[in-house]
Amino acid sequence: MKSLAKLLSLPAEDRRLLGRALATNVEARLALHVLSIDRLRAWATRPGTATRDVERIVWAGRAAARRTPFATCLSSALALQRLLAAHGHDSELHIGVAGDDGVFAAHAWLEREGRILIGEDDRARYTRLTGWTTTPAASREQA
Repeated sequence: MKSLAKLLSLPAEDRRLLGRALATNVEARLALHVLSIDRLRAWATRPGTATRDVERIVWAGRAAARRTPFATCLSSALALQRLLAAHGHDSELHIGVAGDDGVFAAHAWLEREGRILIGEDDRARYTRLTGWTTTPAASREQA
């Protein structure tokens, strides 16, 4: 009940953003099972025209990721990148690997202007393997 009261106390615009973030996290989780890497990248980086503040989008994306069943670091990073791109903000998705004592591990995180937005847990132990960047809104307008 406390969570519901907290949700209802949010401004309507924040409730809509949180709902969109939750839906996007579920979409990302499902997309990982059915889309190729090229289609995933196109989906995550597709630009939009909405204009929400980066900090509110990150808040909603992180909150939704914590509440999405079976969310992974990759699905959470993809979803947040999609939300940011939809609002005209650029970001960089990174996928890294680590091998500790012969055990392979992989991790994904999302950065914007050098700041890790999601996936910062144990990030330092991973070596960046691949990733992609969304096209900054200003560059799209000049093209």
